[in-house]
Amino acid sequence: MGIIENERAQFMLLAGFIIAIGLVVTTVMLNNIIFESNMAGEAGGDPIKYDVVNLMRLSGDEIRSAYRNVTIVSESKDKMITNFSKQMNNFTSNLSMINALHGIGMNVSWDVNNWNKSIYANFTENGTAGGVADWIVIENVRSSTISMNVNVTSGMFQIRLKNTSTSFINLTPGTYTGLIFTNSTIADPYSISYINGSNAYGNYSITGISSGKNFIRSRDYILNATIILFTSETRANITIPVSVPW
Repeated sequence: MGIIENERAQFMLLAGFIIAIGLVVTTVMLNNIIFESNMAGEAGGDPIKYDVVNLMRLSGDEIRSAYRNVTIVSESKDKMITNFSKQMNNFTSNLSMINALHGIGMNVSWDVNNWNKSIYANFTENGTAGGVADWIVIENVRSSTISMNVNVTSGMFQIRLKNTSTSFINLTPGTYTGLIFTNSTIADPYSISYINGSNAYGNYSITGISSGKNFIRSRDYILNATIILFTSETRANITIPVSVPW
């Protein structure tokens, strides 16, 4: 009887060991299957969406750079636009050659109509009439100088400097040129916001110190950039507003 009981105990231990090993093997196999599936999904996905996002950023940065480069010198508007187009053409040509090596076709075009006709941007977040009307331009400011030319079309346009003692600059309908506002604080940094930005258009420049560093925020026009990117399987065509110079 003792021998039989010992054999039964050994069989039970052996069965338990086999089950444990099976669970470990099953777990490892499942992990490998999940990992391989994720890798296959990432590899099989079309990467063009990432290329589009990167191209949007590159194009926006290049447009702003080209605008700043040509407007720092005193020349006619036609001359500035010509030089701007030269820089952008070089950018597009070089980028097209690089992408062609990876089997990707691309084209970047830009619309300078607003600049050419001096149609200034709105004071919304993205500079378009339908953009976010109430938005924070910059935070944690200790000193600033706000310079602007603004046309308030309706209602009220407000420049808000907000900290523990909020102050407002309210502009009613009308045209204001050469406006300059300065403000500084030692211990109580503030944010600068535009309220009802869709009620106004024009250009502005804000300089000062934020988080211990010099900053500049400025805007003249909105230049629309159209980005086309295509592979053998996918095509993307996107137009984005780019505010210049910032």
